[in-house]
Amino acid sequence: MRLIATIAGISLLAFPAQAASPKVESAAKVFQTVAADPAKVKTYCEMSKAMDSAGEKPDQAADAKIQGYMKQLGPDFEQAWNAGNDLEENSEDGKTFSAALDKLSTKCG
Repeated sequence: MRLIATIAGISLLAFPAQAASPKVESAAKVFQTVAADPAKVKTYCEMSKAMDSAGEKPDQAADAKIQGYMKQLGPDFEQAWNAGNDLEENSEDGKTFSAALDKLSTKCG
């Protein structure tokens, strides 16, 4: 019985923990790239402020302003941002995405 338990334990260690999907890993890399560019960090922080100000019911002017910032950040950023739309918060993908975005957001002070 001990032998079976030992083999089962070793086999569990042989398989790595499930990692985030390539789509989410790619998004995280985009967020890291933005975090390394002071001009893009400034744009991201302005977009974040605009989103916070708009709240739950943004109007057309707020939407336009946010979309303007999104365009300044580029198509890679927009694609990365949209990668988080359908993620479950507690999934591995959701945790990886949130952690990468949180790290970028810390640059906003």
